[in-house]
Order: sequence, then C-alpha cells, then structure tokens
Amino acid sequence: MSGASLEHASNWISVLVPTVPKTIVTIDGQVEVTKSILTNEIERVSSKLPALVKLYGFTNPEAPHRTWLALFPEDPRTRFRVFDESGITKIFKKKLPIEFCKRCNGHHESRNCSRAPSCGNCGSTMHAQGVCKAITKCKNCGGPHRSDSHKCLARSTRFGKTTKEQLNTYRRAVDRENQTLFRANAVEARATIAENLEGVNETLSSN
Repeated sequence: MSGASLEHASNWISVLVPTVPKTIVTIDGQVEVTKSILTNEIERVSSKLPALVKLYGFTNPEAPHRTWLALFPEDPRTRFRVFDESGITKIFKKKLPIEFCKRCNGHHESRNCSRAPSCGNCGSTMHAQGVCKAITKCKNCGGPHRSDSHKCLARSTRFGKTTKEQLNTYRRAVDRENQTLFRANAVEARATIAENLEGVNETLSSN
C-alpha cells in the first residue's frame, strides 16, 4: 500500500500487537512470521481483517519476539492474542506533541499567536530577552526558572494541556513558596546585620 494511501487513512484504528514470536511451528516446520501470516492470524482470532500490518519501532534481528502495528478501518472491539503466545493487543494512541510558543512564551502553538512578545527570562513584555537584567521568573507558573523550562509546573504534557484551575493552583503554590523563601532570606539578612553591628560595637568598646 502506498504512502499516499496511508496518509489519507487518518481515521484508521491502530492496534499494537506486542511480543509476537519471530517464528512459529507449522506443518511445514518452523517458519518466520511474515505480514501475510500475521494478517491471517489476526483475522482468525479477531474476526476482523486488518488493512495493513507493519513492524513497530526498533527490531533486533536476533530477538525472539517482535512488536507489530495493525491498522483497521474500524475498532476490532475485543482484545486478543496471536498464535496463543503474544501479548494482549491494545489501541495505539500517538503521543501528542508538546506545544510551546516562542513568541509569547506560552504553552500553545506559535502559528496563530496574537499576544505581545515576551522575555523568555522574566516574562516581561516591555523588553527583549537579550537585554533582560531582571531575576529569572517563569511567565506561566511564576517559578524561579525560564518560561521554557522543563521544571515549569504549567508545562503541557503528552497527555494534554494544563487547565486554568490547575494553573491557578500551581501559581498559588509558587507564590506561597516564594513568600516563604523571601521571609527566610529577610530573617537571615537581619541576623547578618545584627551580627555585624555587634562586631562593630565590640570593636568600639575595646577601643
């Protein structure tokens, strides 16, 4: 089947067929599992004829098992094993790409972004990143890292985007953490000042 035909079949259901034996024993002896052999076996156990089967991922020629991908025009519904040996089949869901806008530093596509460009270091829309002298702060979650950092709590995952409710929760948590850090730094600064003053007073007293 041509690549063009596959491209137009975007509504096909992809089914992962894991740990399929590399070879099976038949009346003709031991034979390698081919596309046609696997197609016939899938139709036998599922009562559904796949439109296409192909090897999935990296295949070690010496490995005793292989993983295949079977494409169906409709969901075969029931999960099954092939040759009474493979793993149970499951629907294959392609991982979603993680989107990030390099224009505004938000977690969405750059293509249709109409937001003001922002600094990747501090999130400000008043200057470019190249001239930024501000403290590093994430525009999305408020954390002490760049907006495109993998540490960002608001960062989209392959399972989907962060909801507004989740984002608000993350920001409140970061605000509390920042306030705690600020108070700790203030206490430390006051202690340092007091220690320095005490040292000065001792010096003056000795004189």
